[in-house]
Amino acid sequence: MSPETDELATEPPATQSSWIARTPLWARIVVPAVVLVGGAAVVVSAMAAEAQPPATVESMCRSAVEAKLETRGHSDVDVSRSFQIAEADGAQRVSGTVSSVDDSGHVDHAQVRCVVRVDGDTIRVVSARLSD
Repeated sequence: MSPETDELATEPPATQSSWIARTPLWARIVVPAVVLVGGAAVVVSAMAAEAQPPATVESMCRSAVEAKLETRGHSDVDVSRSFQIAEADGAQRVSGTVSSVDDSGHVDHAQVRCVVRVDGDTIRVVSARLSD
């Protein structure tokens, strides 16, 4: 007992412990790391969604030719990656080559000619023609 308080002096003074001190060390490390990694993943996925390449006259022509040949039963469609583009009558004329395999297994080679119109932000294929 202490002479001034008449209490036992063996007990340490009561201190309030914070919630951080009561949290296990592994939780203090893992939770912020998970939040940081999750936030980075959200930012990266948002940036990747915006990074889609815009449609071009070449890609629109390529898609139209592939769709046309697939509806005819052709497979292994390989449209050239280099096109020639010319301006004509307010539209873009796209020329190139394509190879594909028909139903009988015969490999076909053809010349591609597309007419693509660009109206502001809208790109549309007016015609897609194939010739031997």
